[in-house]
Amino acid sequence: RIAALLRIRRAEVEREHRIAADRLVDVERRLHLIEKENHMSQVEIVEKSLPDVRVAARRVVVADQSEVAAVVGPAFDAVAEIIGEECGALTTPIAQYATLEDGLEVIAGYAYNGPVRDGFEVIDLPAADAAVCGIHLGSMDHIAESWQAIHAEIFARGLVHSGPCRELYVRAVSENQSDWVTELQ
Repeated sequence: RIAALLRIRRAEVEREHRIAADRLVDVERRLHLIEKENHMSQVEIVEKSLPDVRVAARRVVVADQSEVAAVVGPAFDAVAEIIGEECGALTTPIAQYATLEDGLEVIAGYAYNGPVRDGFEVIDLPAADAAVCGIHLGSMDHIAESWQAIHAEIFARGLVHSGPCRELYVRAVSENQSDWVTELQ
């Protein structure tokens, strides 16, 4: 009986260790960003609730954050190819990122109330009573700095990050991304 209990406890400690190791990697990445730029991004940050959103999306799991850029754009493009002719179907692009044990789950698509079709999933993103949010202006090349500022503010407010992160693309029109407006949630 004691051996069985110890095996269960060992599995719990191993899981806690994996989570802590993932957090350490994230802290190291953020520290590297601060040291590289020698400053943090200035982002106005607010706390607000988020509504639930039904999206037509593609879901992909990547091994780490360095692979995100390579999958987000193509996921949006694939869904847009299917629903693009529907009036208003492409007005609210959303990406959600959730840490899993085996990587990062990326959901990229559009708020959608139309019929289910082949080529995408219909996914309900749940509401959040409280989310720390900020606006990122411009290119996605520097979005990590804005996320860094939001995470720092979460810790400064004594809060704990719990749940997936979302990006709501308020304006994402130009090819060079200079005029993009992205709400980080």
